[in-house]
Amino acid sequence: MDSKIINPKSELFTALLPTFCCFSICDNCVLHCQMCFKWKDDIFIKQDQKALTLEDWKSCALSLREFTPGDFLINFGGGEVLMVPWIFELIYFCHKLKFRTNIATNGFLIDEDMSIKMHKAGLDYILISLDSLNESTHDTLRGKPGVYKNVIRAIDLVNQNAKNVKIGICSILMEPTLDGIIELAEWAQKNEKIELIYFMALMQPNNTHPEQNWYLGDFNRLWPKDFKKVEQVVDQLIHLKKKGYKIGDTIAQLEAFKSYFLNPGTYVKKSSCNINRAVHISSIGDVFMCYNLEKLGNLREKSLNNLWESDLASGIRLKIKDCKQNCHFLLNCNFED
Repeated sequence: MDSKIINPKSELFTALLPTFCCFSICDNCVLHCQMCFKWKDDIFIKQDQKALTLEDWKSCALSLREFTPGDFLINFGGGEVLMVPWIFELIYFCHKLKFRTNIATNGFLIDEDMSIKMHKAGLDYILISLDSLNESTHDTLRGKPGVYKNVIRAIDLVNQNAKNVKIGICSILMEPTLDGIIELAEWAQKNEKIELIYFMALMQPNNTHPEQNWYLGDFNRLWPKDFKKVEQVVDQLIHLKKKGYKIGDTIAQLEAFKSYFLNPGTYVKKSSCNINRAVHISSIGDVFMCYNLEKLGNLREKSLNNLWESDLASGIRLKIKDCKQNCHFLLNCNFED
């Protein structure tokens, strides 16, 4: 398979090859996290809308393969994607298509059998949420006792049984975690089982209606109260990054975190948002570049490559170019310097 471009159809199309993709396989979760409401009934999906099947997702992967680079990465997320019984069959299918694959998970469900399945499926990366080395803090934020212990055990199990899977840690900068962020970075640096640690800025929780000043309302308890403290913590992370620590965020991204926490309403980038090259697919098959704009269509109506090339997609790209709104995907998932 070509390691550069698969079946380019035009110069314009080639220039707009995706750089980010997320298969949102499910919309439910086993935890009750304070900063994510995926465990509640989804407010954006009607109950009569059926989720994609395994065969639907395989067809989607085949269509994606037609217009992506040979080593393209598919992120599998949710909700908690490890609740899906056929997830490893889908990962193996994508692995055979020469995609790189990544799971984002809270780690709670990982046991020995599951870690072995990860190895057999050819999974490349796993990103496990760990917000604090303080067991009580992490469990409180995740809404269930025992989560911290399960995460630490999951790291050991994946390391033992799936040597091919690189382990990343994902941690959210918010009021309850700020005091332990540097300790977490130091722990990851010393832990040979950890490939990288990624830090994310707190955003409006998933599965809630968009509000401009959400951080002043019900979720104010999670919002950092002292900007100077945020600034000091992020500056320390930048210092550690420059020293060669295993911090996955770029320095520009960390600097953007400071601008965001100082004033969430001020756009943090000097350049345009690059979400116009992202593919987001919901559990029911709706295809988006940006969830804040209209969908490109549904996989049950058209193939993914046709939706990506459509006139509607071109119009959405123009809207993204003019957008000046900070969001989760801009800051945390797909930030480009």
